Amino acid sequence: MPDLKWVMDKVAVENEPGLTNAQMMLTNSDLRPVDPERRQWRWPNYIAFWIADSLNINTWMISSSMIVDGLSWWQSWICVWVGYFVAACFVCLTGRIGAVYHISFPVTARASFGIWGSFWPVLNRVVMAIIWYGVQSYIGGECVTLMIEAIWPSYRNLHNGLSASAGVDTKNFLSFFLFWLLSLPALWFPVHKVRHLFTVKAIYSPIAAIAFFAWAISRANGLGPIIHQSNTVHGSDFRWAMVKGIMSCIGNFAALIMNNPDFSRFARTPKDAFWSQLLTIPVGFGVTSFIGIIVSSSSSVIFNDGYTWNPLDLLGKFLDGASSGQRFGIFIIATGFALAQLGTNISANSVSAGTDLTALMPR
Repeated sequence: MPDLKWVMDKVAVENEPGLTNAQMMLTNSDLRPVDPERRQWRWPNYIAFWIADSLNINTWMISSSMIVDGLSWWQSWICVWVGYFVAACFVCLTGRIGAVYHISFPVTARASFGIWGSFWPVLNRVVMAIIWYGVQSYIGGECVTLMIEAIWPSYRNLHNGLSASAGVDTKNFLSFFLFWLLSLPALWFPVHKVRHLFTVKAIYSPIAAIAFFAWAISRANGLGPIIHQSNTVHGSDFRWAMVKGIMSCIGNFAALIMNNPDFSRFARTPKDAFWSQLLTIPVGFGVTSFIGIIVSSSSSVIFNDGYTWNPLDLLGKFLDGASSGQRFGIFIIATGFALAQLGTNISANSVSAGTDLTALMPR
């Protein structure tokens, strides 16, 4: 027991003297309000943050399920704008708490659930963030696969040494591991400094997405057939399809609504975290979903085998028979998607998991 106590004392964080054990379970330097020196996020940082977050694989494909349900492309796009505007309103409401009082989500949860009751929603958020960090990292690994195959086509035929029961082959597991490994340096930075990563992503990833957008339209010699298709559901089914589409956008954003104080607490002023988020979220997600619709529409003309909604699958098709210049372009675009997945993983998963763990195990 003395050895265990020695180990626990060594790994414990610093705390204020004179606190009881119960008080030390409720506070540490990460849970206290952010000091003025670390309130470094200004309104351009929040714009870059949400532009960066909107450019990911999930957002690219957000309209696909709505079109499959029978909506036309412009009706599904309206659902995206409405759904993410509603989500943006809730983001601003929850973020207001962090922007004014400079406290994180685990602390704000105490107002609703009580001090000890707040551990339950915090635990739920931690588990969800950890699971989704793995999911998003695997998608990021698929981006790495495309990047490597664009340079070394032989990587596509890498020998598989894993059994079928593993659920993954050697190539995809190696790509997943490389994405995870390359993500580690980005996790080192404290939240008030990681904003620079989102600035880089907000510049590079949109350029890559627009290049992909233009390339697909050029190869298809037009926008494709989706824009000419009308809705296939009517009456009550149509109205419920619209409601479902809007709710899917809001539901896709629920986790980020909940833990927005984790980022808004670093705002220089409350105004910096308000208008920038309210306007950028629907615009960023609306533009990304529009690009996804048009690129997928073009894919049916280019390959004549139906719509390819996943941009990584479409890039993989572009690789077949590609010239060296085209492979370089695919590498640049895949790098943009990999950077997009990294930024999304940090904003939606790693920061929230780390912040919430400080509340579950503050000592």
